[in-house]
Amino acid sequence: MAISIASNIASLRASNDLSQIDMDSASRRARLASGHAVNSGREGSAQLSISEGMRAEIGGLAQGTRNTENALNLLRTAEGGMNEISSILIRMREITVQAATGVLNDSNREVLDADFGQLKRQIDQIVESSNYNEQILLGGFGNQVDANSSTALTDAADTGVQRITLSATQSGTYTISDRPDDNEITIGNGVTTQTVNLGSRTVDGQVAFGTSQVVNFDRLGVSVTLAGEQAENAAGAYADGELHGKTIIIEEGTGGSFQLGRDALSADRLEYDIPDLSTKGQVLDISNLSIGTKDGARSTILKIDQTINRLTGVRADVGAVSNRLTHTLENTADRIERVNASESTVRDTDYAWETSHLAKNEILRQSTAAVFGMSMVSTNMALSLLQF
Repeated sequence: MAISIASNIASLRASNDLSQIDMDSASRRARLASGHAVNSGREGSAQLSISEGMRAEIGGLAQGTRNTENALNLLRTAEGGMNEISSILIRMREITVQAATGVLNDSNREVLDADFGQLKRQIDQIVESSNYNEQILLGGFGNQVDANSSTALTDAADTGVQRITLSATQSGTYTISDRPDDNEITIGNGVTTQTVNLGSRTVDGQVAFGTSQVVNFDRLGVSVTLAGEQAENAAGAYADGELHGKTIIIEEGTGGSFQLGRDALSADRLEYDIPDLSTKGQVLDISNLSIGTKDGARSTILKIDQTINRLTGVRADVGAVSNRLTHTLENTADRIERVNASESTVRDTDYAWETSHLAKNEILRQSTAAVFGMSMVSTNMALSLLQF
């Protein structure tokens, strides 16, 4: 074999191997220090892309959890105000029953009526003061019916519509189709349409005398209460076909939409509306009640009972939504756990794997250094030949 000093191939190869070992060891030390198997795009672009997507998902789900907790706090605040209003209504019923007895005279009833009026004002004060993050909750939270523009209500003397309530209803114009003699009502907003057969709610196309019937369009989130002849607090009576062409205008309000998930999808949002619970609102509707006379007190008892029942229904809805939010919290926590586990398999460092390879590199580095020293033998031999 020829002996040369211009090119020491063994030395160059050993130097190259040593450089590669040092670079690999540096990468493995970085993984051990950071805890991530991928610290930059050059270490695995596909893994980095998957991992970053999962991390973004986890961040969105974590914020969704916080949003859900805030929504629960909001509903608890609303429920607290509703609970006090319910207590006031029960007290109002007690003094109404007291005013209805013949033992009292009109002077006594005037005193009770003054107390009755103070309780009504207290309800309105609770409505105005029940707020969350400067948003009034019980004065109409979320989308509301525009009573001045909705012809179904403005023409109540002809349509027989007593009230309209909403539940997670989209804003917009809802048109009613109500053709005579088909015993059906159809409501649509241009996107979704729902038809409800009135069935036994009507007899010969009319609601029974002195009663009211609720027609629930659950896909739209709209409930329409139809009144019969001489029904309490009704401007008119419904007859099949009277609602044809009438409209319901839903105004977009503040709040009422909870972002619970990570994406801008309807499945990740919860739409919920709390109706106006003031004394002039459609739920309570007690602003004009008086117990100043015996007959007035007796007629008020039934109206207060109906008001308590309507408020109980609103409170039941709040409870149902709160339960739904609780299940959402549990589901989101489970999803965060599973996505974290998936992200861990993609990005987390395997310490056993990295330390074993780091130990292997250390052995190779020492052996390569020894080989590097041995590669100088041929150069030394060439120099010895030059000695005379």
